[in-house]
Amino acid sequence: MAHDLGVDEVVFKTAQVYDFEKGNPLIPDNIKYSRYKKNANGTYSIKNKLLNQCWRMWSSCVVTWDGAVVPCCFDKDAKHQLGDLKTQSFKELWKSTKYQNFRQSILKSRQEIDICKNCSEGTKVWA
Repeated sequence: MAHDLGVDEVVFKTAQVYDFEKGNPLIPDNIKYSRYKKNANGTYSIKNKLLNQCWRMWSSCVVTWDGAVVPCCFDKDAKHQLGDLKTQSFKELWKSTKYQNFRQSILKSRQEIDICKNCSEGTKVWA
């Protein structure tokens, strides 16, 4: 179909799945198309190594509909609110202790932050 439409290339991106640790019917059986691997004990983990880094923490953020500022788009439920634009300026919250502490926690152990465990930053997502 792609050829008939004149498409030069088709690529697939692996899907992010919530609650992947215990398995999920949305995880492909073919490891090539999966972001996750099945471990010997039956649980799943991200198949690529997570490095303790994230350029997004120093270059961007997400502002929710109500003015809350969260670290990135992986905080889909705004659980890690780092500031509120209704009560402080962007400059204040960007340089705040709360934001600095969150950045440091990523550099220390990204694996311990729930939204970072399933993040694609620094991992291979294209199949």
